[in-house]
Amino acid sequence: MLAKVFSCAIVGLEAEIVEVEVDIIRGGPIFNLVGLPDAAVRESRDRVHSAIKNSGFTFPSGRRITVNLAPADLRKEGPAYDLPIAVGILAASQQIWSEKLANAFFLGELSLDGTARHTKGILPMTALARKQGVSRVFVPADDAGEAALLPDVEVFGIRNLAELVGHLTGLKPLTPYTVNLEEQFRQDPTYAADYADIMGQKYR
Repeated sequence: MLAKVFSCAIVGLEAEIVEVEVDIIRGGPIFNLVGLPDAAVRESRDRVHSAIKNSGFTFPSGRRITVNLAPADLRKEGPAYDLPIAVGILAASQQIWSEKLANAFFLGELSLDGTARHTKGILPMTALARKQGVSRVFVPADDAGEAALLPDVEVFGIRNLAELVGHLTGLKPLTPYTVNLEEQFRQDPTYAADYADIMGQKYR
């Protein structure tokens, strides 16, 4: 079965849409990952395999799994594709419903136990989602505050893969993360040093 999940690649300061296509068919136990991935992306095969099993789900062993990161001419870097690849495999193996993945972006690194780790590029991804009219983004819980700085996008911070699946299946829905921008930016910034403490500088 074929499943599609949307993520993004960071190119400089901008983000580009990446479509994660996962196809699972009968055949020898092969896990192919194509679409110009770097070494960190290729290693996601092992992280995703362990994360799915250790989260209590079934990894489709004994099947031919092909993951395509499109567009193929855009270089994919870093471990941020762990989460969309894992979600795609679960959808292609019918453990979650593909229609629940529509109008959403997924980005995040996974530990071997399924924990979602801090990932770079969250703010550009959220900005891209807003620009493209995507209503939901799923990011590691540690990055939810950063993603929520932009309005008009629902941000879901997830602690682990099992929590995300619980939300997508409707068993344990998550509440969108919110941040009070007015209160946050009203606070006076704190600095580790004061120029007034440096010899030769005048006090105000």
